[in-house]
Amino acid sequence: MITTIYSGLTLAAIYAIVAVGFNIVFIATGTINFAQAQYAMLGTLAAWLGLQLFHLNLLLVIPIGFIFGAVIGLIEERAAIRLLPGHSVHGELVTTVGFSILIEGLAIALFGTNPEPVPSPVTSNQAISLLGGRVYPYQLLLIATAVAIVLGAELFSRRTLLGLASLATAEDKVAAIVRGINVRRLQIGAFMLAGGLLIAAGPFIAPVTYATSTIGDTLNIKAFVAMSIGGFGSPKGALVGGVAAGLLEAFVGRYLSSNFENLALLLLLLVVLILRPYGLFGERVERAV
Repeated sequence: MITTIYSGLTLAAIYAIVAVGFNIVFIATGTINFAQAQYAMLGTLAAWLGLQLFHLNLLLVIPIGFIFGAVIGLIEERAAIRLLPGHSVHGELVTTVGFSILIEGLAIALFGTNPEPVPSPVTSNQAISLLGGRVYPYQLLLIATAVAIVLGAELFSRRTLLGLASLATAEDKVAAIVRGINVRRLQIGAFMLAGGLLIAAGPFIAPVTYATSTIGDTLNIKAFVAMSIGGFGSPKGALVGGVAAGLLEAFVGRYLSSNFENLALLLLLLVVLILRPYGLFGERVERAV
C-alpha cells in the first residue's frame, strides 16, 4: 500500500507541475491555455536530447530548457492570443488547442512516437525502502520539485508586486489598466514563465514518463482535472488537486483496473464540482447584474 502511495504521489507531482503552469497563465490573463501540457512533453524531449543524446550537464539542460520554453511561450502568446480579434474565451480555447496540436504534430514529425528512456537526475537508480514501501530516488526528487514549484508560485503570487499585479489583473482587467498595470506585459510574461517552467522541469518528469511526443493530451486532461479540483488560480490548489488525482489513479489502477482510472477521475471531478463548483481553494466571485 505504501508503495502505491509513492506511485500516486509521483503522478500527483507531474499533474501539479502542469496545473501550476495552467494557473500562472490563468491568473495573469484569465485564459486557460490548453497547450500547457505540450510544454511538459517538449520538456521530456529536451531532457532526452540534452542528457541522453548530447550528455550535457543537468545544470546546463535546465536553463536551456527554460529559455527554449519561454521563447515558445512568447510565440504562442503572439500567434494564438495577441492576433485573436476580441480576445474571446471561446476563441482562445480554439487557438490554444490548435497550438497544442501544432506542437504535437511537429514533435511527432521530428522525433516519432517511440518512448525514449531518460537518465535519472540522481546517481542511484535503485529503489530504496522508505516507511514500509519501495520508491526510487528520482520519484522523491520529482515530488520535492513539485512542492518547491508550488511553494514558489504561491509566494510569488501573494508576496511580490508582480504577483499581486497578476492577481489584480485576473480580478478586474479594466481596473488594473486604470491603476497603471501593464496588462499586455503581464500576459506575455505569464506565457513565457509557464512555458519555461514546464520545459525546465522536463529532466525531473522524463524518467517517469519517458521522452515521448504523445503524452501531452493525457497530461492536459489530468492536470486540468487537478486544477479544477483544487480551484482555478490557486497554486496550492494545484498541489492538492494533483495529490487527489494521482492517489486516486494509483489506487484504482492497483486494486481495480487501469481501465477504470479515467472514470474514477471524472467521478471525483463531478463530486467536487457539485459540492464546491469553484474548487477546494477557488474563490467564489459575485457579479452584479
